[in-house]
Amino acid sequence: MYRYRQSFLAIVAACIMLPAAAAPYPNSGSFGVPFSKDEAWYRQCMRVEKQSPPKPAASAPAGCDASDLYYRKRSQALTSQAEWDQVRACAVAHDDHAVLMMLYANGFGVPRNTDSAIHQACQVDAAKAEMAGRIEHLANLPANAVFDQCDDITSGRMGTVCAAIHEDQNGRVRNARLERMAAALPPPARVAFQRLQAAAGRYALAAGAETDMQGTAAPSLVIQREEKMREQFMQAVLDAASGKLPPASPQDAAARDRELNELYRKLMAAPSPQEGWPDRLGDTTIERKDVRTAERAWIAYRDAFTAFAGQLKADANAVNTLLTGQRIAALRYTARGL
Repeated sequence: MYRYRQSFLAIVAACIMLPAAAAPYPNSGSFGVPFSKDEAWYRQCMRVEKQSPPKPAASAPAGCDASDLYYRKRSQALTSQAEWDQVRACAVAHDDHAVLMMLYANGFGVPRNTDSAIHQACQVDAAKAEMAGRIEHLANLPANAVFDQCDDITSGRMGTVCAAIHEDQNGRVRNARLERMAAALPPPARVAFQRLQAAAGRYALAAGAETDMQGTAAPSLVIQREEKMREQFMQAVLDAASGKLPPASPQDAAARDRELNELYRKLMAAPSPQEGWPDRLGDTTIERKDVRTAERAWIAYRDAFTAFAGQLKADANAVNTLLTGQRIAALRYTARGL
């Protein structure tokens, strides 16, 4: 019920994880650098080349996403054999070697088998350093260790994938906490909360656009920034509902507002050194229109929070001071180096 709309980056991250068709074994398609067949990782791959896991007895759930299914089951307090069978069936049906690797490495629904895990790891589309590090990790995996595909990443591309996975897992926890809180609200406050949550989601997405998109790690930074906004929102809502907002006076709220306005004006007036890009901030890809859009979304979020707080008899000064301080911190991060 209470779910934020996923950003396009999470969707992109999911697409990145789709396995390539007819990849070589080992999968060196994304290496971009030469390698020697004498290297340890390559020898490990060839040692287990003939490993052939049994076909799953279960049928893959219609329209399943193996990675999403895996992490959902992994986060449950208890997962049945039948549920793990569905995960494996889905992974086999879609050639999701990363999920099969984790199932065999951890013994989730199948006997723990590091050779089978290495066989799957050798087929994962990865950078060379990531492939080598992951296979070494698996070859020396301690008996009780829990292995994850994100343990050994080296590329910005996989940084985005793993940031999206991390945010999806944390998002489920946030949603559950907010659902419990909302269920206890009186009807008028519940309506105000629904409006607030929608405004918070729009602000988080707009704030994500206040990120410099230079470099392969940029998409993961967007996801992390959006996640931070959502974590701040959740904590502020829970504190407001439980009467735990930090106290603040009208003078505190006014001082924060002046500080924000001054920072915003300074940021928007900063000249661009980039020829042909007069709207950009400093040497970044962030444009003034991105900051303007985020600022307007934040104002709508602040006003929706104030309305929600009014239903709870929470102090408006405390709300405004807290949220304005958070927006100042976000803008300072955007303005760093200018």
